Amino acid sequence: MKVQFPLRRIDKIECTVVSVPSIRPCAWSRGVSHGTTRTIIELHSNSGIIGVGEAEGAAPAAFINHIVKPALLKGPLIDTQHLRALCRVDFADAGSIGGSERLNAYAAVEMAMIDAIGKEAGLPAHRFLGGMVRPLAMFGAYSYTVSLKAAQLAEKDVPEVIARYAVDSLRRTGADLFEFKIGRFSVETDIATILAVRSTIGNDVLLAVDANQAYVLSDARNLLRATREARIDWFEEPTASFDDMARLHAEFGIAISSHCTDAEKYRHFPEIEAIVGDLHLSAGMTGVNAKAATAAALGRRFWQRSSMELGVSWAAMVHVGCSCPDMLRPSQCLIDWVEDDLILGPTWGVTAGGVAPPEKPGLGVDLDRDALARYAEHYRSRGDYTYFETD
Repeated sequence: MKVQFPLRRIDKIECTVVSVPSIRPCAWSRGVSHGTTRTIIELHSNSGIIGVGEAEGAAPAAFINHIVKPALLKGPLIDTQHLRALCRVDFADAGSIGGSERLNAYAAVEMAMIDAIGKEAGLPAHRFLGGMVRPLAMFGAYSYTVSLKAAQLAEKDVPEVIARYAVDSLRRTGADLFEFKIGRFSVETDIATILAVRSTIGNDVLLAVDANQAYVLSDARNLLRATREARIDWFEEPTASFDDMARLHAEFGIAISSHCTDAEKYRHFPEIEAIVGDLHLSAGMTGVNAKAATAAALGRRFWQRSSMELGVSWAAMVHVGCSCPDMLRPSQCLIDWVEDDLILGPTWGVTAGGVAPPEKPGLGVDLDRDALARYAEHYRSRGDYTYFETD
């Protein structure tokens, strides 16, 4: 007997922009953030199912409302090819006039589609990504550095503060990797901080640092010479130049990672051993899996970047993390830095070094309507949080 499945269509698409404060200032080499601004997507099907998605920033809301919504309404619930064309996912002109809000919009709507289809089928999202290859999505403990003004500290206090945070975050998460931001203070302070962290966490924990391209080559060299005994396991984007990163790898044997997911570029630099992708900028949940597979084919490690996501995107990262066979190093985690994840029930915190998604349909999360309304009002009154604010 042939089984007939009803055709599910999109009846309505809603966007809500929210601003959620962080529990502490998020200081890094390029500025400081005091929270995160995100766009929450709700995609309604003609069966009454609502799929949820999340984009970074406020800009995707206007693009979805003006471009995506009119084109997708009344169409099939999952038509990612049409969505890709609308968002120009496959357009990679070096002088492209399209901004990142298009990629963010694609990721959010694809997320909502996968969530809705999972709810229709009664299956968790990871089943639509190939199924689980590991019981936990692996995450490390991750930290911004210190805002001296907010904490009322002097620069000399930074090493002790970060070392203390490392111990606390490793204890809470059960992770075997600690990564933190450097490049905001003097090279001497960064050296002292790295040495203090390694001394405090011991030699069994992987140690990674992220400079966000803050150093010139000479400063990066000085730092690596002075921290040899600390055994930095990964250095993320020490400089802005791939050539300089290659020099550092050759001179110090340091493992280097980059956010560049364009294989046409990084394949020429075998010294860059790992790629750190973001599903919001890599064509969504399916796209980041494809980026990981390409990286693996070129002999590179791959993991996910955290960008102060809320609970919907965090759930998507978890489903990707437990289903992607090529994600073999713990990803970044900042879910414990936001004041509220906007999800009902407890936050999916990292324990034993990872997160296991519940066997619930779709992404497995439900929006907290009260929190959604509260932080939407916070956005209307406060506006955007950015990563480039000052203390």
